[in-house]
Amino acid sequence: MAETLVSRVLAFVRLRLADPDLTPEHIALAHNVSVRQLYKVCAAAAVSLEQWIIDQRLEGARTDLASSRGRLRSIAATARAYGFQDPSDFSRRFRGAYGMTPRDWQQLAAGHTA
Repeated sequence: MAETLVSRVLAFVRLRLADPDLTPEHIALAHNVSVRQLYKVCAAAAVSLEQWIIDQRLEGARTDLASSRGRLRSIAATARAYGFQDPSDFSRRFRGAYGMTPRDWQQLAAGHTA
């Protein structure tokens, strides 16, 4: 049951990455488990839930920023679309994950497709 719970939780989260209110409490409630039980099954599956959510959001934003549609949208709008309320926090996390700013990534992607 724990393995299927983790699979269901990850699928649930993937569908709601843009929701800034996506919290462990909300996830646990949606799956009829306690927050403690949610963390326990995630830990058993070697999944850090909060970091996994951040990583998924960053990867979605990274893909979006490189797309033709994403290059027309502001960095802040892309950040909000992936659940980041604070654009500076998004930029800091993006740089930490990918070694460049979202703007640099957007410009690099534009140069490769132009």
